[in-house]
Amino acid sequence: MTRILIRAGKSPLTVLSHEQSLASSRLGIFGSNSGNMLFYSAVFRVLSVPDAEVVANSYVHERPVHLGRYIQRTNEEFDRFVLPMANSYRDTFLPHLERLAKVIEKLTIPVTVVGIGAQLPYGTDFDTLPDEYKRIVTRFTKAVLDRSASIGVRGEYTARMLKYLGFGDEHVRVIGCPSMFGNGPLGPLVRKVDRLTWDSPLAISYTPKVKGVDRLIEANTTRYPNSVIVPQQHHRLALMLWGENPAKVGNPRMPVHTDHPLYENDRMRFFVDASTWVDFMAEQHFAFGTRIHGNVAGVLAGTPSVVLAHDSRTVELAEYHGIPYRLYADLPPDVDAQRLYEEADFDGFLPRQAETFATYVKFLEHNNLEHVFQPGKANPAYDAALAAAKFPGPVHTLMASDVVGRRQVMSRLRWLRQGHDGDLERPAYAFEPPFREPRGKESLEERVTRLEQELKVQQNFLASWRGRVGRVLRINPSSAGVRR
Repeated sequence: MTRILIRAGKSPLTVLSHEQSLASSRLGIFGSNSGNMLFYSAVFRVLSVPDAEVVANSYVHERPVHLGRYIQRTNEEFDRFVLPMANSYRDTFLPHLERLAKVIEKLTIPVTVVGIGAQLPYGTDFDTLPDEYKRIVTRFTKAVLDRSASIGVRGEYTARMLKYLGFGDEHVRVIGCPSMFGNGPLGPLVRKVDRLTWDSPLAISYTPKVKGVDRLIEANTTRYPNSVIVPQQHHRLALMLWGENPAKVGNPRMPVHTDHPLYENDRMRFFVDASTWVDFMAEQHFAFGTRIHGNVAGVLAGTPSVVLAHDSRTVELAEYHGIPYRLYADLPPDVDAQRLYEEADFDGFLPRQAETFATYVKFLEHNNLEHVFQPGKANPAYDAALAAAKFPGPVHTLMASDVVGRRQVMSRLRWLRQGHDGDLERPAYAFEPPFREPRGKESLEERVTRLEQELKVQQNFLASWRGRVGRVLRINPSSAGVRR
């Protein structure tokens, strides 16, 4: 039997409560952003052929832990390592990416990266990329290509960036996001209603750092009282489960605190499993917002969706898959959902599906990965197990007043949460993530070494940015503001 280690928080077949899903690690079972569940769940299913065992790595290979034991186990226990990834070519992920590069350089088994992308400000010139960014991205990509036939990237923008860094078209395949291919090519996006009305059910995704998104949320949740927002960050799950407010609320109009009307009126929904998220989106008339996977969840459910693109990654994915999108900067911040719904061209979606799916399948086969779409490789037992699993459904806020919400609050009271460390020690709700070794094995020497390595990475990155700023100021001294 082939054993595949996959970059994922858990198997999509594993049922965890809302509380367990947050307590499993400091970033939640989904690795800080619940959108990750959509693409690793899709890859999990596609690679779960009858004669293969797929195991989640619990994200350990990129975390600041002593990796020697994990590298040894990966080489000895598995036949290949598959990494479904997202916008991982970004500045905030560089320390994790370099740790992954160090791991991959020591692996003796094939390694396949599926769906990695760049996240840069829209229109970034590659000549302006920081040296540290280029160094780490190059190191990681080279390590992968030394152990695979090709690397799968999200879109043309990422492919052009890698070509700028020296990686040719023969090794870089544009495949989009694997979240779109878990069940084969998708069908059309069909309008469920001719026009949205005041009581239409809508799902709004949002990125708090995007300027003006508070006005987008406020305007549309006021116009459409049956609309809900769908947060994706682990901080928001803690907010909804336990009422944990951020240390500082910079903008009280943003729904990131317990005094916000959307929290108080239980108009927020969070999902800890991909299948329940898609099921919920199937009930909506329209989905829109700044989160790419917030809209992908809608598309997977057959619900018309529009991406409000704000950076390179959202644009390239929407273009590749034919998902309707608008540049958010070109719209009024409080644009009406009806305008987005009316102006969207949903007819362009279906013609892209057969082609993009065929490209994805070719990529898998180019890297010698067996998949359930090959003749004789379907695995109905996997689908039956997924259908039979009793997942907990969407998370409500603590202010929920209906029966479902009150039962969730009851569940949280039973949990009696006393902080993250306390959660991890609870034998009654214990969850040992797959492949992750028991905590507490890291020696003092290992911890010091790890922290020293992290500090060096951050110092190098800071030095690179300082050098870049210095070059800009030498070229254009007037760009340096003078405070008097």
